[in-house]
Amino acid sequence: MSARPLPRSRLDNLIPPLVDGHALVALVPATGDLKWAAAAAWDVARAAAQHGRRVALVDLWIEDPSLHEVVGLTPSEGIVDAFEYGVSLTKAAHEVDHVFFIAAGAYTAHPGDLFGHERWKKLHGGFRVEGALLLLYLSAGALARLSAVPDGLIVLSPDGFEPESSIGQGVSTALERGIPLVGVVRERWTPEPEGGGTTPHPSRPGFPARPDVRAGSRRTRPAVVAATLMGGAAVGWVLFARGGESIRASGAEHRAASPAPPPQRARPTAVPPPSLDTLPWTVQLAAYARADKALALADRLASREHLPAFVTPIALEGRRGGGAAVWYRVLAGAFTTRDSAVLARAALWAHRVAPKGQGDLLRAPYSFSLAQTGRPDRLRARGIPAVSWGADGALLVGAFETPDQASLAEAQLKRAHVHASLVTRTRTRP
Repeated sequence: MSARPLPRSRLDNLIPPLVDGHALVALVPATGDLKWAAAAAWDVARAAAQHGRRVALVDLWIEDPSLHEVVGLTPSEGIVDAFEYGVSLTKAAHEVDHVFFIAAGAYTAHPGDLFGHERWKKLHGGFRVEGALLLLYLSAGALARLSAVPDGLIVLSPDGFEPESSIGQGVSTALERGIPLVGVVRERWTPEPEGGGTTPHPSRPGFPARPDVRAGSRRTRPAVVAATLMGGAAVGWVLFARGGESIRASGAEHRAASPAPPPQRARPTAVPPPSLDTLPWTVQLAAYARADKALALADRLASREHLPAFVTPIALEGRRGGGAAVWYRVLAGAFTTRDSAVLARAALWAHRVAPKGQGDLLRAPYSFSLAQTGRPDRLRARGIPAVSWGADGALLVGAFETPDQASLAEAQLKRAHVHASLVTRTRTRP
């Protein structure tokens, strides 16, 4: 996989021509240093906006959002509040350094619904019509679940990344989906030699510190998108209007159409425990366009880490009307609570099974339980991504967030004449 290096000191010159004509670009960290990745994401956004182009940056690192910290903002309403509770995106957006920033917002127990929401496609189209740019900061796993197909992908990694690594495989999966790789933002052109010194301060040459802007953002809330873009004109650019995603309306019309937002929720540290007869929480580590690759990773997790893994077929819309494509998620483990899944993910990081920062937490309580038991080899040969569960030889297919999400797997089972029932996984220790 060849990737153009984009050193941070040169982003002012490199980024604008690379994203010209793009309306939606994904910013995907491929490093465990998420503090560095968040700062680099802001550098990309500032570079894209420097010649007057309208640029929005959205923090979709839902599990541990940090983009707001880079510019000194406090947590506020954001993308989750907009998609789940109807908060206007113009209300959630802040202008910082000529970039319209939308934070993650409130906690959500259903991140899969957020990434798969049809509204992303409308936003993509709206930004394209307006000649604007939407930057989404998210993991490779979240990108695999995004309903819209971005026009480009920018990887964030200080020393580059290896295609064979776990994160590199996630990037490869995105490329197989038809997303062009724009380049890799690095700290410098080539990796620093061993013993080459300390990591440069974020206020490096090419992107001087902006103390006045950051100090102002700490004292007062920055202007929201709608107020800034009106610019005194009778008809303004309402980039994030509800229902239309890109429509023209006066400021008064927009304010009249926007419902009163619900009170902001505090982000809880944990979710209420689920019913004791289920193991709903799991960790998505990867997604592949081929079932055999997904099953190989699931088998390695089960044999080497003693961690049962599920392979879930998901239908994602193809690029430019090419029809739905089937992707196979690899979901590791089944846990009673979200906190248990967090601890398991931390253990995977500590044992170097997955790079730090990789792994999305999902609440996916449903699986297909097959009537037959034993080894899954014959079923796999028939296109059924079955995995073993428990000591009694039970076979399961997938881990699904909703029964509707299981429809593709159900169709595969019916075509293969395999009897199965959609169940919740029990507390029986695997």
